[in-house]
Amino acid sequence: MEEKQFEIIPMKKFGKDHWSLLAYIEYRVMNHNGVLDKAQLRIKNPALQNTGQTFTMTQDWKPEYGSRLFGYWNKDKSKNKELLISNHDDYDCLDDLEKAKLVKSFGTGLNPAYKLTKFGSKVMGELTLHKQDGKNFAEFVFSKKGEKE
Repeated sequence: MEEKQFEIIPMKKFGKDHWSLLAYIEYRVMNHNGVLDKAQLRIKNPALQNTGQTFTMTQDWKPEYGSRLFGYWNKDKSKNKELLISNHDDYDCLDDLEKAKLVKSFGTGLNPAYKLTKFGSKVMGELTLHKQDGKNFAEFVFSKKGEKE
């Protein structure tokens, strides 16, 4: 896939990285007032990695750390590498989730904090049922039942 800096990914293309991040946000909302732990995020900008009270080891960003869109993994376990956005980290996914009206930021880039919107809670409910059925984040598609986009 051709790199396009600052392109917002639409929800219909969300893959494992977007959906697992949404689930992580729900966990942090329920247990940590929505404040995200940057040590748990894929962050390409080293200036944003160690700005908290605790220092964590940083890694240089590698293209394979990028976001995988829906369809990246094939049924035969092969990969469609054209659906990897190599320069797209969790901060970019957060922007995508916010643009899709799933989350709302109340933090900063240095101290990210989010809450789920009503729509985000509805999508998260469906994602929870999907995961309870033993399915993967990468396979999730929101049904849009009763929803207007």
